[in-house]
Amino acid sequence: MKKLIGTLAAAATLATGTVVLTAPAAQAATISGSAVEYVFCSANQHNNEVTYYDRYGMVEKIVSLPDFDGKVYCGAIEVGIESDSYVWSSIANDHSHYVYAAIYSVSYPLFSGSTGAPPNRSLVAREESRDRSGGFNYAIAS
Repeated sequence: MKKLIGTLAAAATLATGTVVLTAPAAQAATISGSAVEYVFCSANQHNNEVTYYDRYGMVEKIVSLPDFDGKVYCGAIEVGIESDSYVWSSIANDHSHYVYAAIYSVSYPLFSGSTGAPPNRSLVAREESRDRSGGFNYAIAS
């Protein structure tokens, strides 16, 4: 579906002579599990602009990250997603010298609810960015 949308956008660009920037599916992570976990970290706890995908599409929020490990603040969200979906995530902050975004594919073993077995997580993509000045900083995991 995303490839079809990209192809239609390219055809519309050629027909109208305008320039359109699109993110091709090759730049997105493919999720093979039934869920995805997004992890976001920042040196600044507040006003982090996060973007991620759930089964309904793109979600954009400004959040405060709750967990502090002594160096950075982090937060994670797990969402259901269709298998073989393309996803990406990003974090941006106007006043942070460090930001980090990661995507994990999450698969639950058969009967995990009744056996208490933990889900299987595998890292799909990650990106971090450092800026000594502590100004605008962003990271895109795809």
